Amino acid sequence: MPGTEKIGVLRLFQKIAFPLRIFLLLLLVSTLLIAALGKYLTASFEDYLLEHVRDMAMNQARIIASNDSLITAVKNRDSAHLAVIVGKLSTGSDFDYVVIGDSHSIRLFHPNPEKIGYPMQWTKPGALEKGESYFITGEGSIGMAMRAKTPIFDEHGKVIGVVSLGYLVSKIDSWRLDFLLPLAGVFVVILIVLMLLSWLFSSHIRRQMLGMEPRQIARVVRQQEALFGSVFEGLIAVDSDGLITAINRNARKMLGLRSPGRQWLGKPISDVVHPASFFTEKIAEARQDVICTFNGLSVIANRGVIHSGHAAPAGAIVSFRSKDEISTLNAQLTQIKQYVESLRTLRHEHLNWMSTLSGLLQMKEYDRVLEMVKGESQAQQELIDYLRSEINDRQVAGLLFGKSQRARELGLVLNIVPGSQLSALPEGLDSTEFSAIVGNLLDNAFDASLKNSRSNNIVELYLSDEGSEVIIEVADQGCGVPETLREAIFEQGVSTKTDNKDAHGIGLYLIVSYVSRCGGVITLEDNQPSGSLFSVFIPKVKKSNDATYYDSDC
Repeated sequence: MPGTEKIGVLRLFQKIAFPLRIFLLLLLVSTLLIAALGKYLTASFEDYLLEHVRDMAMNQARIIASNDSLITAVKNRDSAHLAVIVGKLSTGSDFDYVVIGDSHSIRLFHPNPEKIGYPMQWTKPGALEKGESYFITGEGSIGMAMRAKTPIFDEHGKVIGVVSLGYLVSKIDSWRLDFLLPLAGVFVVILIVLMLLSWLFSSHIRRQMLGMEPRQIARVVRQQEALFGSVFEGLIAVDSDGLITAINRNARKMLGLRSPGRQWLGKPISDVVHPASFFTEKIAEARQDVICTFNGLSVIANRGVIHSGHAAPAGAIVSFRSKDEISTLNAQLTQIKQYVESLRTLRHEHLNWMSTLSGLLQMKEYDRVLEMVKGESQAQQELIDYLRSEINDRQVAGLLFGKSQRARELGLVLNIVPGSQLSALPEGLDSTEFSAIVGNLLDNAFDASLKNSRSNNIVELYLSDEGSEVIIEVADQGCGVPETLREAIFEQGVSTKTDNKDAHGIGLYLIVSYVSRCGGVITLEDNQPSGSLFSVFIPKVKKSNDATYYDSDC
């Protein structure tokens, strides 16, 4: 049964909140320590007090026994004189009483005159014969006392009497209380302070543990490890000092780290990832869809800030995925989008043509029908032949053909400036990325042209790879870029399409990312009489330094 009760108490204790358990344990340990310390100090003081009383009593007894007047009075058995001598010696002393006896321990002086002439109590047998001094405690004629007894010697060294000097136990107890009561008060204050500190410490632990129990924290850690391992993207968490706190298997795989993940924990991120600026610079800012290079691998990275409740962030967690995978997905989505736009355009054109041809046939305008069919086919074929001869990249050529059809559907004209050509893509850009640059610039030009009612509805594209640079110029007669947005138009999330809730402001940001990566430059100028002119200059061979973009007005 006692074992069962202990198990029940232990289970009940485990149900208490962890911070409260810490507080109770600290309180119990503090109480035990204070009790042990109090016991030790009390015992030490008890020994010291008794030793001090013994020494003091024996010294005082010997001083009295060596008094010449007292020796003479003992020889003469003069009790009256002894009373006078003892009275003088008692002045200023703290002993309680003195009893003087002869060589046979018969009292010659006693504080109670009625006791004179009777044998002294607590006399050690043979002590007077040997001239020994001794200390004894017991109940005497005056009460419980601690007595120092020492013989009285004459001038010849013969024992002629004994002096018994006593301290009442009650007085010693009062001295003990005078010391222990303040000490107990100090211990109580210390215990209260320790209780307060224990509570503050347990509260600090509760805050640090976010109010969770250890088993909950362990579960969260296991969940985090499982989450890190199951995420397909690479994940790396760093603290505010740039030290790695977590890294998953896919991150190690993409970065070429062969050692187990725990080996990298606590190491500077600069020792693992090169360059490490994305992990350490402006760590308080969250960033999304940033093109970076980690250990020679081109990736799309995102960064989230880890907050700890203080002003300064506790660190950041970076997720990244190989840009090649994103590019493959982007290429597939781009092709699907082009197919959808082409089908929609062809369907629209087909319906218009069918309606027109139906009307002409009903009016028996057969010559007009034939002329119309030949003219449209010839225009389409001329555009296709031009793109096939001047644009060697088939994906870019297909994009331009699709954008031309899209412009017609929108009531616009896409004018590819004569002399445009593209023999080869610049170094560092693939077909999908180059198409994304051209396609985003044309889409923005289409939107801007449709917003300006005074526009001539013509969008011009100049594409050339003559010389050492590939040049892309897109001009429109649209609404232009407001002055308030010129400084930030190339930043992520900034868009001129304020009336479109689906606009994300990522097109120009993506263009800048591609162009800057290749060491190129993108400029924004005002077109005449209205609209904007975007110019992109990308070196055929990638420069060693990173380029930036700038805005300039005509």
